[in-house]
Amino acid sequence: MTKKINTILLFFLSIIAIINTSCSKEADGRDAENEAIEKFLSKYGDTCFVNYDGIYLYLTEEGTENYSNEDIVTITYSGQTLENVVTFAYNNVMQVVYGDNSLISGWKIALQQIKKGSEGILLIPYKKAYGKQRVGIIEPYSTLVFTFAAN
Repeated sequence: MTKKINTILLFFLSIIAIINTSCSKEADGRDAENEAIEKFLSKYGDTCFVNYDGIYLYLTEEGTENYSNEDIVTITYSGQTLENVVTFAYNNVMQVVYGDNSLISGWKIALQQIKKGSEGILLIPYKKAYGKQRVGIIEPYSTLVFTFAAN
């Protein structure tokens, strides 16, 4: 009976150790991501990028007219990971219906700040992008950087 209890106890302790290791790796990843983001943002000075609900937006050209629900938004963009490890889009075009929920969280937040004719740079931390999932050539936990023009 004692051997059975020891086995069960060892099993639970192993699970706790795995969970703690997993959590500390994710925390280390967040720290590394925050440092990389700060380094990236520092290249542009303090006032360029604005934090909107966890994403960073720098408008190099501010548009003139707000989008309204069900407008068709055409965005030309290039995208890469923050560390410039992977360029996953170059001069791509996407069309979305304003207010549609099919975009990743970071783009949904950004579109609320962008007007027709805006151009800029969008930085999306991994939690507002694809999170822990691999999507195509984009690795899990990837912070994404887009240069874009919205029409």
